[in-house]
Amino acid sequence: MFHVEQVTPKDHAKAVRLLQAQFDEHQISLSAESVDRAVARLIEMPERGVLLLALESGVPVGLAAIAYTWTLEHGGSVAWLDELYVVPERRGQGLGTALLGAARKVATDAGCAAIELEVDATHRRAENLYRRAGFEPLRRSRWSLRLASSRSWTFPGHRPFASLDHISLGVNDLARSKAFYDAALAPLGLVAHVQVPGEVAYGPRGDLNVDEGFAFYIGFEDPSAKRQVSPSAGFHVALRAPTREVVRRFYETALAAGGRDNGPPGLRPNYHANYYGAFVLDLDGHHIEAVCHAPESEVGA
Repeated sequence: MFHVEQVTPKDHAKAVRLLQAQFDEHQISLSAESVDRAVARLIEMPERGVLLLALESGVPVGLAAIAYTWTLEHGGSVAWLDELYVVPERRGQGLGTALLGAARKVATDAGCAAIELEVDATHRRAENLYRRAGFEPLRRSRWSLRLASSRSWTFPGHRPFASLDHISLGVNDLARSKAFYDAALAPLGLVAHVQVPGEVAYGPRGDLNVDEGFAFYIGFEDPSAKRQVSPSAGFHVALRAPTREVVRRFYETALAAGGRDNGPPGLRPNYHANYYGAFVLDLDGHHIEAVCHAPESEVGA
C-alpha cells in the first residue's frame, strides 16, 4: 500500500532520482546539478511550490511537482503541475490518480483558482489520466524561450528575495554550541560547513553558495575579540521550515540536545493565519525559532 506526502529535506535524494528518471524517459536534457538545485530550492521555499512523493514501504514510486504562478486569465494564483511521474512497474495501479488528488488538495489549500499542465502530443496514457481526473484540453500550444539567466528573486503576493546575507551569533563554548546546532538544525536541512578560526557556518547541504540564500554563523570570527556572551532582549533568529512537521522535529531535537522551551510548536495567528512556529533557547540563552508559512494539508502537515 502506498501513501503520498510532501517532500522534506530528508527526501531530497529520492525526489532527485525520480525527476531524473522522468527527464531521461522523455529525453529532456537537464544536468544532475540543475535538478538537485531545483529540488532544494522548492523544498526550502514552499511559497513557490510543492513536491509530493508517493511511497510504498518507504520506497519512492511516484512524484508530482507543483509550482505556483499568477495569471490574469484566472484572476489569481494557479498551480502549474510541472511534473507527474510514476515508476514504470507501478503504472496503471492508481498512483497517478492519487498524486493528482494530493496535488488538487495542495492547490486548493493554497487558494489556487486552477491547476494547469502540459502533455506531450503522443502521450495518450497521460491524456486519459487527466481526462478521468476532470481536466479539459485547451485549444492552444505552449511555447518557450530560454533566457540566459532564469534566476527570479521575487514571487507575486509573497515576500521578495531576502536582502539578508548572513547572521553571526556569539557563543561562549564553540564546541558545545556546535554539537547543539548540529542536532537542532539537522531537521531544517542545515549542516555545518567550512569552519574559519573561531566560527562555524550553517547552510543547506552542498557548497555554501555566496550568491544564494544566507549563512548562519556561530562563534567569533576574531577570537581575540571574544568575550562573555549573554542573550540580547528582543533579538531572535527565525529559520524557515518547509513543513509543520519539520518545525516539530526542530523543537524536539533542540530540547533533546540541551535547549530550553521558549514556545512550543503551534499556530501564531497574530502574525498570519498559517504562521506555524516553535521557539527554543540555545545553550547560551539565544532565542531561536523555526517557522513554516505553508497552510496545513493532509500531505504537508
